[in-house]
Amino acid sequence: MRLLFIIPEYPPYSAGGISTFYRHILPELSKQGHQIHVLVGSAFTSKQPSYELDGVTVEFLDSNVVASNLAKFNRYQAIPEFQRHLAAAWTAWEQVNGGRGYDLVETTDWGMLFAPWMISPESPPTVVQLHASIGQIDFHDPQVDSQLQGNLVRLLELTLLSVADELQTYSHSNAQAWKKLTGRDVNNIPPAMPFISDIQASEKSSHGLVVGRVQYWKGTTILCEALQLLGEKAPIIEWVGRDTTYRDFNTSMAGYLKQTYPDIWGNKVQPLGTFSPEETCQLQAKANFILVPSIWDVFNYTCVEGMAQGKVVLCSQGAGAADLITNEVNGLTFLAGHAQSLANSLDTLLSWSQAKREEVGKVAQETIKTRLNPQFIAQKRLEVYEKLVNHGRYSIAPNSWLIDAVSPQKPLDKPLGFLDRLPLRELANYLLERSLKKFGKRSL
Repeated sequence: MRLLFIIPEYPPYSAGGISTFYRHILPELSKQGHQIHVLVGSAFTSKQPSYELDGVTVEFLDSNVVASNLAKFNRYQAIPEFQRHLAAAWTAWEQVNGGRGYDLVETTDWGMLFAPWMISPESPPTVVQLHASIGQIDFHDPQVDSQLQGNLVRLLELTLLSVADELQTYSHSNAQAWKKLTGRDVNNIPPAMPFISDIQASEKSSHGLVVGRVQYWKGTTILCEALQLLGEKAPIIEWVGRDTTYRDFNTSMAGYLKQTYPDIWGNKVQPLGTFSPEETCQLQAKANFILVPSIWDVFNYTCVEGMAQGKVVLCSQGAGAADLITNEVNGLTFLAGHAQSLANSLDTLLSWSQAKREEVGKVAQETIKTRLNPQFIAQKRLEVYEKLVNHGRYSIAPNSWLIDAVSPQKPLDKPLGFLDRLPLRELANYLLERSLKKFGKRSL
């Protein structure tokens, strides 16, 4: 089969979860005799040189064309991030000529990249891989200054995905969530993870390790509260990952944590910043244990990476990767968003002997080796692809209102004309406050 993948990130220019997911599976699909072409890009990526590696041909979205296509969606100029997502999605569709010549297209739910493929009647059969949509992320970590976008995006995502040819994800919880929302069956196929031989750390640490963005839904507050509950017994946890915003554009998550949990954040939890994938891997090998405190996560690769290295992993049941863990057999799980449950799991771990930890780590390693074997996972995915190609596209077509909402249109002469309906006093006061904030930042 000739398979086309439209995805927002791919190595070597990204090491995020979506990049990791495809890095492990696409070369295996190629090994099994299929032609793999990847178009990489999103609303916020820049064009990079094309390349071919491991039988996978990779090209990048033309960011200059994305910029020029923004005008076709200037009716959404009041929501610039959403406007840019749609411009990027349609630029990708144009760049690959609507998928002509391919047997099947796979795209992701993130960034509205799936939109053109859902409404274009001549597109090849399309799989939407559900990683974590922008509407989902906003729902679990809402920003007070982007509620208009969040609500609009969720409505459009739900309606578009309800008419997708095939929906697929890699955790039971995410499959159930989307099934409930769309009324559609959602395939749940685990991700591939090549077996990694033991990585020897230059030294061992007595600290735990979290790898992930410093973000609310990654469990930052829950971890701080759990460590407060443990008091003097609380271990030191290092946190690798970049800072993000919390609640609004002007609030840093790390700043909020430092202010709210001054005895924990920066002391018991030590933020280290970001590192290269290779350096992060070494930190994982060095760590005493791996912790995934997420309130919600479609999967979470750091859980799998820790298990593959033979580490004891404590994983929130809010992360899809918890599907792989049998409590106290190949790791530890705890209730999502429940500080006392996390504290109890940490207390259990601290009571274990070194021999018990090594035994659990070995079982964890074997779990990854057998259940996430790339050959096995690739075969399961190919069975879904072949069935879809033979069956054809989904029988229910999108309605005209939906098509109009996400399609390119003739640019409006006054895209911000809706501001004329707002009271001038409110606009003037807002502009004054915004100007003062900007002036204050420049003065610092």
